[in-house]
Amino acid sequence: MKTKPQKAHTVFIEQTSEFRQLLQKAIPEDTASSTDTRPPREHLYIPRSHTQALNPNNMLVEGIRGSGKTFWWSALQHHILRAFINKVLPDSELSSLDCNIGFGENQLAKEYPGKRVLQELLTAGIEADDIWYTVVTWNILTGKDYDVFPKALGTWQPRVEFVKQNQEQIGNALRLADQQFQQKGSKYLLLFDALDRTADDWPSLKKLLKGLLQVLLVFRSSKCLRLKAFVRPDMLEDNNVFEFPDSSKIKANKVKLEWTSKDLFGLLWQYLGNCKEGGNIFREACDKEFAQKWQRYDTVWIIPNAMRTDEDLQREIFHQLAGPWMGTNATRGAPYTWLPNHLGDGYAQTSPRSFLAALREASFDDSPQGHKYALHYPSIKKGVQRASRIRVDELKEDYPWLEILLSPLKGKMVPCEFAEIAELWKMEGVLDKLQKPQEESNDNHSSNMRLPPSRLKGGENNVIQDLIGLGIFLLMKDGRLNMPDVYRIGYGLGRKGGVKPVR
Repeated sequence: MKTKPQKAHTVFIEQTSEFRQLLQKAIPEDTASSTDTRPPREHLYIPRSHTQALNPNNMLVEGIRGSGKTFWWSALQHHILRAFINKVLPDSELSSLDCNIGFGENQLAKEYPGKRVLQELLTAGIEADDIWYTVVTWNILTGKDYDVFPKALGTWQPRVEFVKQNQEQIGNALRLADQQFQQKGSKYLLLFDALDRTADDWPSLKKLLKGLLQVLLVFRSSKCLRLKAFVRPDMLEDNNVFEFPDSSKIKANKVKLEWTSKDLFGLLWQYLGNCKEGGNIFREACDKEFAQKWQRYDTVWIIPNAMRTDEDLQREIFHQLAGPWMGTNATRGAPYTWLPNHLGDGYAQTSPRSFLAALREASFDDSPQGHKYALHYPSIKKGVQRASRIRVDELKEDYPWLEILLSPLKGKMVPCEFAEIAELWKMEGVLDKLQKPQEESNDNHSSNMRLPPSRLKGGENNVIQDLIGLGIFLLMKDGRLNMPDVYRIGYGLGRKGGVKPVR
């Protein structure tokens, strides 16, 4: 049964300025810190759809940039956050778990080889699955009663060689470790993230990714030893990375990190209800106007279930903050649906970071005198412009070649024919620019600065498939190409009747 409001919603209108200030204080200025690094428990919103992604038994997790891969990779390492997640989502099975990291952004970490070392190992002729198998066994077995590695093995190449030459000894130690965790009623979880930073060229990256997937399969039969890899969708597009026996067992059980509109607004409620300055105003308004009473767990206020699951209720609450329309009448659409729709990529996926950034920006935009809502619809449109700029900056980090491809399209109207885009690319010589090797970055923490589009050698017709695969372009039924607003605005393309692009 749908939850219905109990009375006229006067509290929101009477405290418009307070709710605007709450939005400003509750959402961090650097929204990246709220979605990609270990959060305080007060900011830890857990979509129910992410339960399977967090469960240790599911080894391969796919997610777009900003969907929460690094967020969960980081949160799972912290026992207090694991306990909180398990409290909210018992099906995630995180109650008794030892965690460590098998790869991440830190290129100088001791738990795994960095990008340069990985390249040295590959150049030395070492197979990728042998590298990752050594990383896994090193993390599980080192420093325990069943330690089998000689202390003299101070670098990764001799460690790999030791594992290759002592397969039976390593296997026995892993079985013992598995049994001991089983006796304790716990599991061991090794986490892999930032795998796009393992190499600077596609052949090496795909080789390493395939090797890791092979090792995931090896440990799939273990009772208590678990691996979990968080991977970008574009890295899994090439079926060659799954060309090994029984790879279907990994591929078929892949879990996607996705955010529905209900999840996005649940995330907003999490921030508003748990804000130290003003969160009580929001909680009390939810209780008084919508009969939604918040419960406290330790230091965290828990969102009432209906506010997480009932879209009609979510819509009514958000419209008390943003008004009912995106214009002067209903023909312009409703803010509840308009906002996520204009922040979605070609797969209709909206990153929580973009969603939060848009709302924070909108809250700082002055509303007209006498406007009775905390947010005004032109302010929400400005928020989308800001979120688009942030999204474009994020893409530059992972895909620096996008700027070369998309800057010649500035001012172009979409939808349009691909031939028009290809002609602009030829005029600018973009494919020649992409094929020239870029200077290698000296920053050990930099991302894959030299990694080109994966289909570059196939010419313009194949490169556009890279952009469609990333959700940057959308192929329409009539064959034309469109660009979702979250990218179109930031890259400066136009669309009739759409939000104005960033100039």
